[in-house]
Amino acid sequence: MNLQFVKYLLLITYFQILTPDIQAEIKSPNYDFTLNTLELFFPGKSLEQAQKSHPKYDLFEDKGEEKILHFKVKKADYLLDIYAQVKADKFTDIFVRMPQYFLHDLLLADLQKRFKKQDHYIRKDLSALYVWKNRDGNNILYHGSCSLTCFPMFLEIVNASPDIVPLYQKFNEALPLWEVK
Repeated sequence: MNLQFVKYLLLITYFQILTPDIQAEIKSPNYDFTLNTLELFFPGKSLEQAQKSHPKYDLFEDKGEEKILHFKVKKADYLLDIYAQVKADKFTDIFVRMPQYFLHDLLLADLQKRFKKQDHYIRKDLSALYVWKNRDGNNILYHGSCSLTCFPMFLEIVNASPDIVPLYQKFNEALPLWEVK
């Protein structure tokens, strides 16, 4: 036999003896998150129904019949900040800041499983924006970014009606205008 092959076999045997069956807890990746977690807040759903499960929320903006509410949905392994736009006690838009320790690939796969392939994909440097147009009467925007690994940034699901101003647009308008000198 080849001496190199014998060394290789001895090395493998050595590691098998030193590392007997390793007992470790295996947790599901992405902390058991699915889009079903957000189902109560989808556009068209009733505010009253969401309040039964999540009675605590903050009023972010109040313009009479149109409001922006901030919900904190706490699960065992994560906390979601959900901003929801409400008009006539129905959700019209949700904006979710996703935890950056979630896995981009699993979230994107969940979105594609539910809404099929995206209509638009825009990539700039290490960030990407995925857009689904008019799925069940809603537009979906998902932003993912990468550094060492890829992670989600935000998810927005907004009613496709042209008279609904998406939350991401309202949030951008709220930023101060910088003067360039």
